[in-house]
Amino acid sequence: MKSSPNASIRADTVSPSQFSSVLPSIAGSTAAAIRLDQQGRISEVTVSAAAMLGFEPQELRGRSLKELAMEGWQAAAEVAAARVRFGATESFELALRGRSGRRTLVEMTARAGSGGQDGAVVGWAERRARRNASPQDAEAELKHVAYGLLHTHEAERMRVALELHDEVAPIVIMVKYMIEDAVGRMGAEASLESGKILNDAAARLRDVISELRRIATGLRPKLLDDLGLLPTLEWYCRGVEESSTGMRVECHLTVTESEIPDGLKLDMFRIVQEAFDNVVAHANARCARLLLQTSMNELILMVEDDGEGFDPGVAASRRDGGLNLGLQSIRKRVEATGGRLLFDSIGQRGTRIGGAWRLDAAYPALSQ
Repeated sequence: MKSSPNASIRADTVSPSQFSSVLPSIAGSTAAAIRLDQQGRISEVTVSAAAMLGFEPQELRGRSLKELAMEGWQAAAEVAAARVRFGATESFELALRGRSGRRTLVEMTARAGSGGQDGAVVGWAERRARRNASPQDAEAELKHVAYGLLHTHEAERMRVALELHDEVAPIVIMVKYMIEDAVGRMGAEASLESGKILNDAAARLRDVISELRRIATGLRPKLLDDLGLLPTLEWYCRGVEESSTGMRVECHLTVTESEIPDGLKLDMFRIVQEAFDNVVAHANARCARLLLQTSMNELILMVEDDGEGFDPGVAASRRDGGLNLGLQSIRKRVEATGGRLLFDSIGQRGTRIGGAWRLDAAYPALSQ
């Protein structure tokens, strides 16, 4: 957990220095702490932790951090809970919703279970806005934290993608070559059945290699690091058109790579991914186009389609939530990077969504 001179920690909550004193059994403890079971649900909770959100302890048992997270923070809560379950002990921050709907920014520190206890203990402390801070300052701080979580998530995706590409894929390729070499060395006395089995195994390994590359590219396309955003967007648009049934995809990029701040490139690519996912899944469009251009000292990114369009209020209430989650992710990325959300949708007349960023602003890049 990052210490901050602007953060005020309640006396009955757990801080990083105090957390080591949390007992394996937290029942009856005065510290603010919860225990997450192997499924990521709260199995124990102290009175202090529950009271911070306005609940009684029994009301939080069986619930997950995702269920308690504010809108736009559910994905971060899910990732954090998964990392805790797998033994990660670094600190993280989440915006949780209290009983009254009040938003509470909580700093959390995890520790693996001990003493025969399953799951992990998580101590938490309310991170309060600095004294006399305006509502605008508090909102800006919250967006800063949210963007930090996005970057943490991206760094994790990058790590997994690199391991798949650099560690796992070469092993599979080596095994494929060994099988092909064995087939070549087989004498005439070898049975046809043995040769067929080995050939089939090599073919299946080729499929595995293709799937590994697809997964790694989905997590973090190497084109983005090797060639830049513009070639990556062109490649992505071709892929969407090839995988779609009857939808034409146009890519209009009228900027140069040097005009795009490095700190925006990854977020722009993720916004395009989310937007096209929504188009493919929900729009029933015949044509979709990607626009990236400059206008009035702003960098404009837009995805348009001629599909069915929708009412944003209806999208928010959909049972599956897929469309609304995609829109929330785009909004969060645009606003967290200091951009201006561009959005327009009319039933049966298509949708336009994207963002605009000032060209004279600073956009820190994701650390590698």
